[in-house]
Amino acid sequence: MSTGKSRIVPGRYPEPGTDPVADAIRKRRGDRGITPLDANLLHIPGIASGYNSMLGAIRTQGKLPGDIREAMILRIAALNHAAFEWIQHEPIGRKEGLTTGQLYVIRDTETPLPTQTNVLDAFQTAAVAFTDHNTRGAKVPWEVVQELKSRIKDWVLGNSSSDGTAVDDKVDDLYVEAAMVVASYNMVSRFLLSTDVAGLSETEVPWPLERKEHFISIPSFASEDPLAPPSHTHTIHAVTLITSPKAPWLVFCNSLLTNHTMWDYVVPNLLDLSSSHGPADGENLTYNILVHSQRGHGRSSLPPASTTEDKRLTTIPSLAHDVAHLLKALSIPTPVRSVIGVSQGGAAALAFAALYGKDPDNPLTHTIVACDTSSRTPTGNKEAWEERIRLVLGPNHDANGETIDSEYARRIGMISLANATVPRWFPPGSLLSSTSGEGAARAHWVKSMVENTDVEGFIHGARALSDYYISSNDLFKTRVKSVLLLAGKLDGNGKVGKGLKELATKWKTAISEAKKSDDTQAGLMGNSNVQFVEIEASGHLPMIDSPLRFYETLARFLTEI
Repeated sequence: MSTGKSRIVPGRYPEPGTDPVADAIRKRRGDRGITPLDANLLHIPGIASGYNSMLGAIRTQGKLPGDIREAMILRIAALNHAAFEWIQHEPIGRKEGLTTGQLYVIRDTETPLPTQTNVLDAFQTAAVAFTDHNTRGAKVPWEVVQELKSRIKDWVLGNSSSDGTAVDDKVDDLYVEAAMVVASYNMVSRFLLSTDVAGLSETEVPWPLERKEHFISIPSFASEDPLAPPSHTHTIHAVTLITSPKAPWLVFCNSLLTNHTMWDYVVPNLLDLSSSHGPADGENLTYNILVHSQRGHGRSSLPPASTTEDKRLTTIPSLAHDVAHLLKALSIPTPVRSVIGVSQGGAAALAFAALYGKDPDNPLTHTIVACDTSSRTPTGNKEAWEERIRLVLGPNHDANGETIDSEYARRIGMISLANATVPRWFPPGSLLSSTSGEGAARAHWVKSMVENTDVEGFIHGARALSDYYISSNDLFKTRVKSVLLLAGKLDGNGKVGKGLKELATKWKTAISEAKKSDDTQAGLMGNSNVQFVEIEASGHLPMIDSPLRFYETLARFLTEI
């Protein structure tokens, strides 16, 4: 925890009128006076003076748009773990127009930088990409330089003045300014950390909203005795993102072989949901968000084998129960706006609707979104899942499929599975099928998630998917207000979308037929609005493949409620 003071050097705070360098710094800083950074620099007055002049010029005498300059500075703070730098510049960035969603993307240094998004614009994206390369490795690829200069030129042409300066000269000037901003604020962050300015060198860089990580102990099964103490058997890793205490909640469920970060391309959009998708009164609508890694994935654990008789540590209903336990443990008000899942998570969302959506007086969610999934194991899939398990376990496993060579499974088997899975998830026509550029970087990111999935987590999740059935009798009686069934058009050569479209048709027919029947039967049936939408140019994970299309579809659905 920060003490507010450097643990390395004490800092110098000369009284006003006793030090001309300190007085010049006070003049530039205004009401802030001598900051902890200035105090550390004042150990060498000549350097402090030069620093004050140079940084003052960069901040106040340049011509780059303020949002571009601050986006680069904040990205440097995030990349270099310079909390002081972020804390000082986030308010400035917001004043220059950066939104919470944009700041979230800038702060997120683990997810490959997206270019197909409506969160950062093209100029901001080019500036952040330039900053990444310059900060991580100093040398910037030629194509990144040219992209930044191209976006600068677009901006110059759109904001031209009649000062007689040629466009290309203005572009060169602004490019030099951008390069100096990145170079100088990298210097700043390194000085901040090496002299422990304000005692913040080991403090995590803040996020631009209330972001908390949770490890929630959860029981595998509800006790038959309501008075019995819960038997907590496993832990779920969850992250909450709170934009407003009054904002509605969205819950996201990941697929098999991924973790909660798979939603990183969609979350920033939802933090800045525009008024065009908002309520009729025109006010901006944002959401609070709960993402979690399902049991056996990411940093979430599996229950011990001793808690079940049939050794099934994961079932589709158990994943739905985990979500309900998370909502209760985190005191998230229900009903939430939506439970959203894909693949295994999509099946969990359907199970959640069947299990927790039938009580008209106390539904836990208004809507569900189930993407690239099914209400039951498709014909022939059981053997396909067993084949994938055998691929991971390799030749040294017993007849029951228990891992003998765990080292092989982890170091060779999961890599083999990743090599087979990623091309299947993202077939030709998908952005991630590309062998270069952004698509390849994003595919590598997904591949890393697959490779690093816990072996047992995969096996038990795969066996859950290989043998499950959500009864239509239960599913069609859910009282959730709306259901969105989504599919990437390329997933399974279109078969996944065909199956979900058929499910939507059966669901709507069942509701329609119930309404025509006697009052008792109609009262037992749900009255959900059921939609099916196909996402173009997308495979199994459209929120990664085509996040903008996925977001726009989701936003329309959520705001139609």
